[in-house]
Amino acid sequence: MNDINKNNMIKLAQLEQLLAVNGRTLIASSFIAILLAYMQRGVISLSVVFSWLSAMLVLNLIRILMGRYQQKNPVIHPEQVNIRLNQFRFGVFLSSLLWGSSSYLLFPTGFIQHQMFLIYLLTGLSASAVISYSIDRFSALTFILFTVVPMLVVLFMMGDPVSVATSFAGVVYILFIIFSVSNFHRNLIDGVILRQEAIGRETEIKQLAFYDALTNLPNRRLLLDRLNRALALTARTNQHGALFFLDLDHFKELNDTLGHDMGDLLLKQVAERLTKCVRETDSVARFGGDEFVVMLEGLSVYASEAAEQVQHVIKQINASLNQPFKLKNYEYRCTPSIGVAMFGEHGNSPDDILKHADIAMYQAKKAGRNITKMFEFNMKESALTH
Repeated sequence: MNDINKNNMIKLAQLEQLLAVNGRTLIASSFIAILLAYMQRGVISLSVVFSWLSAMLVLNLIRILMGRYQQKNPVIHPEQVNIRLNQFRFGVFLSSLLWGSSSYLLFPTGFIQHQMFLIYLLTGLSASAVISYSIDRFSALTFILFTVVPMLVVLFMMGDPVSVATSFAGVVYILFIIFSVSNFHRNLIDGVILRQEAIGRETEIKQLAFYDALTNLPNRRLLLDRLNRALALTARTNQHGALFFLDLDHFKELNDTLGHDMGDLLLKQVAERLTKCVRETDSVARFGGDEFVVMLEGLSVYASEAAEQVQHVIKQINASLNQPFKLKNYEYRCTPSIGVAMFGEHGNSPDDILKHADIAMYQAKKAGRNITKMFEFNMKESALTH
């Protein structure tokens, strides 16, 4: 994982976790704001209390709605993630300013119990920010500094020994919180990186286990799994299905004359063209060497219509593969020999379907190549005699 991808991944994880705690944090903040306003109503002008509380609740509502919208409409593009992360940080900044302003607006002179209540709430809020926002150090530190520092300034300006001592103790508290934020942040980011690396390794293992390394098509193992499911679906729905066994004519000659790197390039281009010839619900797999398998499922329940659908796909494949291939400085023409076996009609097990399509493909080669053959049971006798 390069540094740019890692940075983008971390920012996306930060945004997801911040949005996950956003609603709960802001609802709790709103209840605390209401409680504070209620407690200070008798010692602070009601107009000041009401204005402060209204601003806090409106801001929290806007942030909650924005957070829910962003959760329902996630983004992964780095620029969009960065924009949303900065929007969240700006919301935290505005909230911290409002909480910080309470040290001036809601701090009653001469009412020590009410002062202590406000100090208790603000220090508690800053401590909770360590838990809620530490995935993003900027958000956590912004909330702590803009919420607590104004309170410490007010205490220091009061001038009495207890207030001054409390303000100095508050500075120590902030330094301790900043240290805690750094530790939490580092641990959370390390956890994100480890989790993403584990997911990446799991994806890589799955890719190696089920997909062909050269073409990225499903390999034999994944094809057999899909074929089992397709046959089971056919048995339940009576819809037809078909399997094409496809071999590239004269592929060995290409490898012998131009080299295996040209052969690999051809296989990649064949894989791309085959994928474009089928529906998303169908499967194209590399079975090995220059052999490919195309599986059509969910065809018509009527045999005649299913046969027409099969013929339509065969025409598309032949038209596509008969177009010249650009192999670096060479223009190369490739033709396929194709054997076809229908689900049910030519077998009900993966082994039978694959074997019969393979037999039909060899009959197509014997007939002159660049030909498609539908499996017939008398082909088995011919195969056994050769």
